[in-house]
Amino acid sequence: AEARRIAATKIAAMQRGKLARRSIKEEHEAATLLQAASRGRAGRRRKFVMAEAQHHVNMGSDRPTGQPLATSKKLTLPQLGLKNGLPKNPVPSLRFLTFNAWWTEMGTKRYMELCFDLETELFQVVLDKQVNTLDAKQVHAQLYESIAGVVEKDTKVMSMHLHEKLSGNQHAESLRRPHLQCWDLHVGCRINVLGRPTTLMQCNLVTGQWLEYHGERLTRIKRALEEALRKYETVPMASAFASQKSKNGAVGKGKGTTDLRTLLNQIEALALQLRTYRPTIATNLAGLADLALD
Repeated sequence: AEARRIAATKIAAMQRGKLARRSIKEEHEAATLLQAASRGRAGRRRKFVMAEAQHHVNMGSDRPTGQPLATSKKLTLPQLGLKNGLPKNPVPSLRFLTFNAWWTEMGTKRYMELCFDLETELFQVVLDKQVNTLDAKQVHAQLYESIAGVVEKDTKVMSMHLHEKLSGNQHAESLRRPHLQCWDLHVGCRINVLGRPTTLMQCNLVTGQWLEYHGERLTRIKRALEEALRKYETVPMASAFASQKSKNGAVGKGKGTTDLRTLLNQIEALALQLRTYRPTIATNLAGLADLALD
């Protein structure tokens, strides 16, 4: 009886060992299959991301092997994330952006007109286009004859480049450029005109349409960059890149008030960030905004 009990114990131990070895083998095979599947997914993902990039072969240079370079491949608007396309320019033949400014000095309200030539980038400044005397006692009054030369209308037309933008925290940036461009101008911006800080108070109808068109175009490009970058980075978008919206949800506060230079700076920063992951998309979107990523 004792011998049979010992034999049964040995048989049971052998059976448990066999089951344990089978279980370990199955777990090992499952782990091997899982690792192979994981490597396959990683390889496919890497090929997908790098398929649009060129690779620099390290031949003793400082540039590391495999650093992506932006290609010149042209993508369609839907491929770039612009499902609704870009808006159409309502004033394609516009050449001059026209703004009005005014100020008050010595009881007299003076009006200035600034016309910006989109081709030559020269300003045509019309000083004293209109002068209104606000204080009636200064008109034909003997006591105020000494200031007649100051308050009377003296229209002058000058053509020049302007160099300083004082608003939008862009003063230093504007001085680094040769002169102000069309992207620096909008209703509400403050510029230096012959030493006088001047705020552009109004624009004419076609100038407003031109500004609104480019504001909407650049905003769509910026949103496409944000959506593409959101796939690779989970950190919140920097507040400097956030769209400046009014209470009703519209960009800017009124017609022609969108700061195009700020939008261009935001697009350039986002495109440089996206170029790390999707260089072709970043280069194409920057090209739509007339920017070159150097």
